[in-house]
Amino acid sequence: MKITMKDIAKEANVSVATVSHVVNGTKHITEEKHKRIMDIIRKYNYIPNSTAKNLRKKTTMTAGLVVSSFPDSFVTEMVYGIEERAREMGYNLLLVNTNENRDYEEETVNLLYSKMVDGIILSPTSNDIDYLNAYTENGFPIVLVNRSSPVVKNAPSVTGDNFQTGYDATTHLIKHGHKNIGFIYAVPDVSTTNHRIDGYKTALAQANLPFNEDLLELGFATVNGGANAVRSLLAREKDITALFIQNDLMLVGVISKLRELSIKIPEDIALIGFGDFASSTIIDPPITNIVLPPETIGRTSFDVLMSKINNPDYSKHIELPPTLIVRKSCGC
Repeated sequence: MKITMKDIAKEANVSVATVSHVVNGTKHITEEKHKRIMDIIRKYNYIPNSTAKNLRKKTTMTAGLVVSSFPDSFVTEMVYGIEERAREMGYNLLLVNTNENRDYEEETVNLLYSKMVDGIILSPTSNDIDYLNAYTENGFPIVLVNRSSPVVKNAPSVTGDNFQTGYDATTHLIKHGHKNIGFIYAVPDVSTTNHRIDGYKTALAQANLPFNEDLLELGFATVNGGANAVRSLLAREKDITALFIQNDLMLVGVISKLRELSIKIPEDIALIGFGDFASSTIIDPPITNIVLPPETIGRTSFDVLMSKINNPDYSKHIELPPTLIVRKSCGC
């Protein structure tokens, strides 16, 4: 059964106009009504299409960009690459930061669709994104960037090779003689984290070292989160001699906490970070980082969106390789 705004209004006990305002974001609706309507929209996987299908035959030269957060230089540079490429292609870009809020992400995608953008580039908040199939299987162009998930059909993606990232960083530390390597990650249950952990596990296994889940710690992608994570890790696991830290803000927190605890880098604990933020070379000691090319990932994702718009069957997954930038924090 094809559900309409009228059906949603009836079930929510509101007017059709109120539903329209929620769908199109054209007027502030009370939080209680807004939630009630959005719950019904999600329940039936409703996509507004009254006049949209006819209008969609024309391009608007506008694309949506939905990112999960702005915590660090990696995301900022990725967004810069997307914006730069969009301008070169004569496109306007509508940028939304969901701040790792999954429900807001779903509302945003629905809103951008109803505003008739030509397509959306999305860095999702989680793997819970099968709601996107209602769009992609109807031919609406969506490209996943940085994070991806196989649950979405007919959606190309552009990411770094996160498995190799985890593998290379861990292997480098193992070659320095480290056996107990702490792993501080930013966000749970997203492809970037999961694939880097897989690479970390594989590197340990190839060196005949056991995987210990207690060496993993969540740092919430913040300075305080990194500081709290390293304090918890070192209190729990006394034998840690190296750390692999998954974003630059957490790395700053880790370094600050280690100094507070009078733990020397790299003599007592070796460090490898992810991303190569501007201060990496002037911190004492300079920070070894494993790097994925954020600007290239961003530019490529916009090119992939153009390919998807022009060829609805285009669904490739593009992975870009990491580079290890060796400095003194790892003991080199």
